[in-house]
Amino acid sequence: MRRVGDRGAEETIGTAIPDPAKPMSGLSLGRPTVLLLLARAAAYPLSLLNAVILARALGVEGLGAYAYAMGMAALFGLLPNMGISTLLTRTIARDPEAGAGMISASIRAQAVLAAGVLILVPAVAAALPERPIPIWCVGLAAAQLALGTLSWPYLAILGGRARYDRLAIAETAAAVVGSASVVAAAAFGGGVVAFLVAHVLAAGLAVVIARRVARPCAPPTGRTAVDLRSLLRQAAPLGAGSAVQSLYTRLDLVLLGQMAAPAALGLYSAAYKPINVAVFFGNTVAGVLLPVMAQSAQRDLPLAFQRAVRALWAAGPAMALAATGLASPLLRLLFGAAYAPAAPLLAVLAWSAAANWLYAPFAISLQARNLERPWLWCLILAALLNAGGNAWAIPRWGALGAAGVTLASELFLLALATLLAWRLLGIALPGRLIAGSLAGAAGGGLALAVCRGLGPTAATAAALAVHVGLLVGCRSVSGNDLAILLGWVKEALLVRSRG
Repeated sequence: MRRVGDRGAEETIGTAIPDPAKPMSGLSLGRPTVLLLLARAAAYPLSLLNAVILARALGVEGLGAYAYAMGMAALFGLLPNMGISTLLTRTIARDPEAGAGMISASIRAQAVLAAGVLILVPAVAAALPERPIPIWCVGLAAAQLALGTLSWPYLAILGGRARYDRLAIAETAAAVVGSASVVAAAAFGGGVVAFLVAHVLAAGLAVVIARRVARPCAPPTGRTAVDLRSLLRQAAPLGAGSAVQSLYTRLDLVLLGQMAAPAALGLYSAAYKPINVAVFFGNTVAGVLLPVMAQSAQRDLPLAFQRAVRALWAAGPAMALAATGLASPLLRLLFGAAYAPAAPLLAVLAWSAAANWLYAPFAISLQARNLERPWLWCLILAALLNAGGNAWAIPRWGALGAAGVTLASELFLLALATLLAWRLLGIALPGRLIAGSLAGAAGGGLALAVCRGLGPTAATAAALAVHVGLLVGCRSVSGNDLAILLGWVKEALLVRSRG
C-alpha cells in the first residue's frame, strides 16, 4: 500500500529539462505548474475582455447572431475530442519511442475529425427550419473550432514531456493573438462576419505557434507510425469519458432551463461562472500529473503526486470557504446587484468545486495507468445520479435544488475515485491529511457562521485563519510546504519577467 504524504524526501525548486529520447524520472513539476497557472490566469481577463468588446461592438442583435453561429459549432465540440491528446500525452511520457510513432497518426486523426466538424456543423444548420444567420457564417464558426483542434497534438507533446513552461508560452501566445484579432476587428468597425473571420485567423495562428513551440520537445522518430484505426480504438475509452463528463457537467443547466423559470437559470448561470474558473484551475494542478503517473508502475508514489494531493486537499476547502463568505460581494462586483440572490447557489457550488479538486488527482492517475474504463463507469453513474436528482429536486427547490444535486454528484465521484485509487492503484490517503482537511472545512465553516455579523471580509478572513490553523495542527501542511510554494511562485514570476 502506497501512502500520500511522505515527508522524508525533498523536492528541488525548478525543473529538469527532459531528454526527448528518454522517459522522465524525478521531475519537479512545481515551478512549471505555477507558471502554467499564471499563464491561464492571465488568459482569463483576456477572454473577459473579448466578451466585453463583442457585446459593445455588435449590439444586442449582432451579438445574438454571433452567439448563434458559435453555439452551433459548440454543439459539436465533443466530436474532435476523442481522447487522442490524452492518449498521446500518456504514451510519450511512458515510452517516447512509441509516442514518436503515434504523433503523425494523431495529427492525421485530428485532421479527419476537424474535416467532419467542417461538414457536419453547416449541414445541421442548413437542416434546421430557422436561419437567423447565413449558413456560410456558421461555416466560419465551424472552421474556427476545426482549426483550433489541430493544435491539440502539439500541446499533447508538451504535456507528455512535462514541459509546462513551453505549454504556458503556447497558451499565452494563442490568447494574445486571439484578443488582438478581436480588437483589430472592432477597430475597423467590423460586424459579425469580421469577428468570425478574425477567430478563424487566430485559430490558424495558434496552430502555427503550438507546432513551433512543441517541435524541440518531440521525441525522435524511430518506430513505424501507428495505424489510424488502432489509434482511434485505443483513444475511444478516453474520448467516451470526456463526452460523458461534458454531459454530466451540463445536465443541471439543461434540466433547469426546461423545468424552472428563466430567472432561476440566469442566477444559476451567474453563480456557475466563478465555479468554472475554480474547477479549471484545480484541474490544471491535477492535469500536470498525467505524464509522471503514466510511467511504468513505481513502488513509491512520485513526490509531485504527493505534493499535488496535499495541496488540493488543503486548498480545496479554503477556496470553498472564501467563495461562501464572499459570494454576495463577488456576484455584485462581477454582474451587478441584480445577481446578489445567487449567493446561496454560489456557496453550494463552491463546495462541489472543492470536491472536484479532491478527486482530480485520482481521476488523472486512473487514466494515466490505463484504467480509464473503470473511471468511465464512475462518470456514467454520476451522470445518472445527476439526471435523476435534478429531475426530483428542481421542481421542489428550483436552482438551489440543482446546486445541491451537483454537490451530491461530486461527493459521489469523490468517494468512487478514492475507492478506485485504493483498490486499483494501491493509493491510500493518510489519516492526518483527511482529518486536517475535514477539520479545517468544518472549523472554517463554523467560524464563518459565528463571525457573519462582522461583515463578509472579516468573517471570511476568520474562517480561513481557523482552516489554516487546523491544517497545521493536524500536520496536513507544514512550513516547508509553504516555503517550497513561495519558491515556485518567485521563480515562475522571474521567468515570466525575463520572457
